[in-house]
Formats: sequence, structure tokens, C-alpha cells
Amino acid sequence: MLGRLFRRKSNHPARPTRWELSDELLRWSGDDAWTLRDAVEGTLILGATGSGKTSGSGATIARSYLSSGFGGLVLTAKSDERALWESYCRETNRLGDLVVVGPDAECRFNFLDHELNRTGSGAGLTENIVTLFSNVMEIRERNAGSGSGREDGDFWKQGALKCMRNAVDLVSLATGKVSVPDLVNVVLSAPLTPEQIREKLWQERSYCFHCLVEALDKSKTPRQEHDFGVVCDYYILEWPNLSERTRSVIQATFMGWADLLVRGLLRELFCTDTTITPEAVESGKIILIDLPVKEFGEVGQFAQVLFKYCFQRSIERRKVAESPRPAFLWADEAQNFVTSYDMMFQTTCRAARVATVLLSQNYSNFTAGLGGNAKAQAETDSLLANLNTRIFHANGDPVTNHWASSLIGKSRQFMMNGNSRCDDDDDQWLAALGLDWMCRGAGASAGFNEVLEHEVQPREFTRLCTGGPANGWFVDGIVFQNGRMFAGSGRTWLKTAFRQKA
Repeated sequence: MLGRLFRRKSNHPARPTRWELSDELLRWSGDDAWTLRDAVEGTLILGATGSGKTSGSGATIARSYLSSGFGGLVLTAKSDERALWESYCRETNRLGDLVVVGPDAECRFNFLDHELNRTGSGAGLTENIVTLFSNVMEIRERNAGSGSGREDGDFWKQGALKCMRNAVDLVSLATGKVSVPDLVNVVLSAPLTPEQIREKLWQERSYCFHCLVEALDKSKTPRQEHDFGVVCDYYILEWPNLSERTRSVIQATFMGWADLLVRGLLRELFCTDTTITPEAVESGKIILIDLPVKEFGEVGQFAQVLFKYCFQRSIERRKVAESPRPAFLWADEAQNFVTSYDMMFQTTCRAARVATVLLSQNYSNFTAGLGGNAKAQAETDSLLANLNTRIFHANGDPVTNHWASSLIGKSRQFMMNGNSRCDDDDDQWLAALGLDWMCRGAGASAGFNEVLEHEVQPREFTRLCTGGPANGWFVDGIVFQNGRMFAGSGRTWLKTAFRQKA
């Protein structure tokens, strides 16, 4: 029965040209369908290493998205994920839609220039560009533990953001485009003293001065004219008059952010030209970032968080009535890619028809990934609370198992109790053997108590099948959806099985 239940439909039915929220994607049981409406409310999959979360429920959901014509963004942590998604796309006739961004691919995405020159409301606003840059830097700051123990950390960060804001304005006014290397050149060539501004040698060599001259000669709107005045005040009056220590710390803070993007692979991928943008998912492309964290380390993590954030901002801007194709955001080993923005994104992405799927081993991974402090705990709770479908596989982590048990909740249950007695001292040996009923003067009583008890005890998550040949290639999982009663169980949760192999 389970084999029939999760067997994929033959010949892959024609994909819809209009997607309705009531469209069925898969079935958890014979009577329990999972629809597009459920998918765009977010999915969390938790299970210990080897529990079958990727090959079981993960593979089932991935194939259903591809078969239904979703576009999507896939983040990678392990080196085999590209091959895995190529197999998914091949099975669902979507290999032609797969776009790989990686060291051996031709795809490039100048993220700052894209934000400057994209179409739509809010395009070209300097503050949006600065916010984009500072958000993707959260991962590097977190990894480095920057600002830890420093009361003035926020002061230097705000100074660096102001420095970046003026550099973005200057470069965009002068050239009509913006990239991280150009911003770095402006900051490094800005005048250090009021006297230096008048030096011919500095003027000839300074990229900052050249941009000031270029921007001065360009035709500008009234708003740009005003902004150019602010930029001139910053570089001619404010920056050279800062104390050497203040200026050097602000510059060092900015350069610490930008350093990864002015060299090597990240410069090639994100600071040259643009051949792919996140908007491609709206036409059905599946963008896979082939920079697995296990191989590329911080570079791979940084690149994928950058593209993820740009994807999130882009997909939330689209007009669903004109571009109704659903999109998914897929992150296995999701703790490597979460940022504080994910919490805000997940609260509103349903309206943009984005199906977020986060896979990880346990609850604590997310808290640690977000910084491991009280703020991280709150952000973890907020993020996971907005993933409405939760799938739990075999797990030995007590924190995760107690969280899952509490999430499913308690119900009124009846507990039976009983006791017996033996009043004759000479017959106590009978009582010791459990033969109280043979005692002289014996008595017994029984009863029932109504108690509130967890519907699924934490220990049950340690007993789920993990697939493989020993379990017939089936993986057990407990599916929970808030506000839903499953026909297969009559409860808000359902124990089901997922096929690992066809």
C-alpha cells in the first residue's frame, strides 16, 4: 500500500499554466492531500544524520515541486547535492531548466548593480543597496564574532555604513553602475587631510576625485543634485577632518566587509557582469548554487547567503497576478544559511507563492547558526513557528524531541491504576509471588484517572525507521500541520512512510 501511495505518477502530467492554491502536490495518506496552499506556508524537516530526511520526505517534496513546474533556488552544503538535483530534474523532465552557479559555470550576478538598475518601485535607492550589502555581511560578522564585548561596536558599524552610503552615491552618480571593487577604490583614495584635496598628484591618482569630477559634469535630477551635495560635503569636509583613529577604524570596518568580494571567485561571480538574476525563477528556472559549504567553507556560505537574500527581496516584489508560477527556496543543512532576515521573509512570503523548505538535524542547529544567544533563540522560535508543515524523522536529540512533542501538544488520556492487599501476615509470601488473590483477607481495587499527556511522547521519535535495505527502503516520519486534522489519524499529526527508492 505504501509503495502505491508514494509512487510518482507516470509520464509526468502536463504542468499547469495557472497555479491554484488548491492544486494537489502529493499525498501523505490515501485521504490526506498536501496542496500548493500548504507548501507556500513553509516546510521544516528535522532528523538525525542517517534518518532519511533528504532521501525520504525531502526527495518526495522536491520531485513534487519539479513535477508541478515550480522555479526555485537550491542552496548546497554537501558536495553531492548538485548530482542529486540533476537526478531530480532528469526524472521530472526539468534538466533543461536547471541553472548552475559555481566556479565552473558561466553564470555571473553583480548584485549591487542589479539593485541599482533593476526595474520597479524602489530601484536605485542607495539605502536599499546599503541594506542589501549589510545584510549579507551578517554571516561574516557572525562567523568572526565581530563586536563581541565591544560597547562601541555599533558606533563603528554605523560609521562604516555611512561611508558605504556615500561611496555608493558617488560611484552611481559618476558611472551609472556600482560594484564592490569601485566602492573600495573610492574609500581607499578619499582625501586624508583638507590640504591633500588641493594637491595635483592626489587629484591625478585618486579614483574618488575622478568620480567627483565625473558626477559634477553629469546631468542630474533635483534629487540627485541634492545627494551629490551631501556626497561632496562628506568627502571634502567631513572625511578629511575626522581624527586619524576614527577614520582608520571606519575604513577597516568597511574593508573587512568588502575584502571577500574584491578577490578570487566571489569577485568573478558577484562583482563583474550579470548573466543570471534571481528573477529567472519566475520563468521556471531552478538556480543551484554549486558552492557547497563543506568544500568552499566561508566563501561558499557567504555566496549562497548573498544570492538567497537577493532572491528573497526579488520574489517578494513580483506581482503574482502577472507571474503566478510558484517558487521554492531549498536549503538542506539550513543552519549554514539562516540569517535574521529569514524570520521577516517567512512571515510574508506566502503572498508571493514561495515554498520555503529547510532541512536540518535538530532544533539547536538553528539557534547556534543564528549566533547562539537570547536573540538567536527568539529568531529561531519565530522562524520555525512560521513553517507550518513540520516533518520529524528519527532523532536522538532530546531538545528536538521534547520540542516536537510539545508542538504536537497534549490530550486528555485515561490511565488505569489498581492495587491489592494481603491482610494475613502468614500469607505474605503469596503476595510476594503476585498471588494476592489466594491470601486470607485479600482485597483489591482498580480505577481510571483522566490526565493531560503528550500525544506523541519524545521517545517515539527515537523509534522511527531510518530506511535502507533493513527497512525495505522506507523512511518513517511524523507530519504535523497546525490547524489541520488528518483523515488518516484523526489528529493534527500523522505517522507515515516515504519511499527512498523507486
